[in-house]
Amino acid sequence: MDPLENMHTIERAVYTMISLCVDFSAKESIEISHGEFDFYLPQGVKKLGWPQETYIEVKYRMAYDTITRLRQSYDRIKPKKLVVVVMGDVNYKSYRMLSDVLPVGRDIDVMSYNNLREKIEAIPKEKNPKNKNAYEECDIKYQRDKEVSVLEKAKDALKNNKVSVFLGAGVSASAGIVTWDSLLEKLCIKRGLSKIDSDIDSVVKGRYIIDEYKQSQKEIPYEFYKDIREILYANIKNSNLISSIASLVTQGNIESIISYNYDNLVEREIRNKGKLCFPVFNKARSKEQNSLYIYHVHGYVSHEEDDEYSPIVLGEQEYHKIFQESYNWGNVEQLHALCRSTCFFIGLSMDDPNLRRLIDISIEGSEVELVHYAFLRRIEYDVPFMEKIMRGFGINCVWYDNYEELPTIINEMMNASAASNTN
Repeated sequence: MDPLENMHTIERAVYTMISLCVDFSAKESIEISHGEFDFYLPQGVKKLGWPQETYIEVKYRMAYDTITRLRQSYDRIKPKKLVVVVMGDVNYKSYRMLSDVLPVGRDIDVMSYNNLREKIEAIPKEKNPKNKNAYEECDIKYQRDKEVSVLEKAKDALKNNKVSVFLGAGVSASAGIVTWDSLLEKLCIKRGLSKIDSDIDSVVKGRYIIDEYKQSQKEIPYEFYKDIREILYANIKNSNLISSIASLVTQGNIESIISYNYDNLVEREIRNKGKLCFPVFNKARSKEQNSLYIYHVHGYVSHEEDDEYSPIVLGEQEYHKIFQESYNWGNVEQLHALCRSTCFFIGLSMDDPNLRRLIDISIEGSEVELVHYAFLRRIEYDVPFMEKIMRGFGINCVWYDNYEELPTIINEMMNASAASNTN
C-alpha cells in the first residue's frame, strides 16, 4: 500500500521533500506516525542534523491554541526532537508564541515549507547527491497534486457539508452586466458630469456621483435607481456561468446564497429551472416554503421596470456604514454563512476589505483549516502569493485558466455530488 495514499496534499509534499534526504542505506527511514504527530524518523536524518526519535508535524498555520496542543503532545510522547513544518510563512509572532508557552527543555523547531526546501538545497552535493531538479520536480508535483486534490475536496464538501455560495461581479459580468468602473463612468455621462480622473478610488467616485444625484435632498431620488437599471441591463445575454450556478443551487446542498451584485439574473435563472427564488435586501424576507433566497448585501435593482429596488453600496458613505454597524443585517448573514457552512466564492477577486474583515472575525482565535473555496483565474494572480494569503483565511484556491472553464468545473462538481447521492 502506498504510504501517501491517505495523506492530505501538504503532508505528502513534506513527506516527499524529507525523503530526498533520508539515507536508507544507513537504515534511516521516514514512517507514518499513527499517534500524536504526522511522521516519525526513528533514526533521525543525519544530513539535516535531526537526531534519533525525531517527529514531524505539518500545519496550515500557527495559532496560540495550536502551540498549546503541540506542547501537550510533546510532553506525552517526549521525543528527542519535534519539527513543525508550517505551509505559510513563519513570522516573529509564531516564535514569540513558542517562547511564551514552551519553556526550556523542549527541542522544537518551527519552519515554513520554503525554509525546509532551502535547508535541504543547502546540503553540499557530496553529502546529498540528489540534484536541484529533484526538488523542483517535487514542487511541481506538489502544485499539480494540490490542484487536483483541492477540486476533489470541493466535490466532497458539496456532497457532505452545508455549502454557502458567495457571488461577485464576475458572475454578472458573464451575462453582460457592466463592471463597477464602467457603471460609474456611464452614470457620469447620464448625469452630464465631467469624466472623473481614473486615479481616484472608485468608492470616492461613487460618493461624488451620489451627491450629484441627491443635490440638496436627504434621500437618493428614484431617477438614480432608474439610471442604474437602464445601465445594468442594457446589454444582457445568456450566461453559461449563471446557468451552472443556478443548477448548483437548485440541485446541491446549499445553505445560503450571498450576492454582492445589484442584479437579479441568478434569481431569474433559478426560477427558469423550476425553483422559487427570492431576493433579500433588508431584514425582511419572504415566508414562502421550499424556496431559495439570495441575500443582496450591497443592494438590489431588479431587471423588471416596475419591481423593487433598495439602497445600494456605491460610494464611501455606504461602505463606512457597513463597517460601523456591527449588526448590519448583511454582515450578520455573511458571518452566519462563514461560520456555519463551507463557502464557495465565485466571481470574486477576494480583495473586498469588508469580506476579508468578516472572514477574519469568523476564524479569530482558532487554528485555520482550509474549509472554504475561492474560484480564481490563474492569469490574474501571483499564484504562490495568493495561495499563501488565502491559506491564512482558511480558503483553498480552485484555479482555472479561461472563463469558459468555470461553468464546466461547477457542473463537474455538481454532477459528482449528484452521482454519489444516487449510489
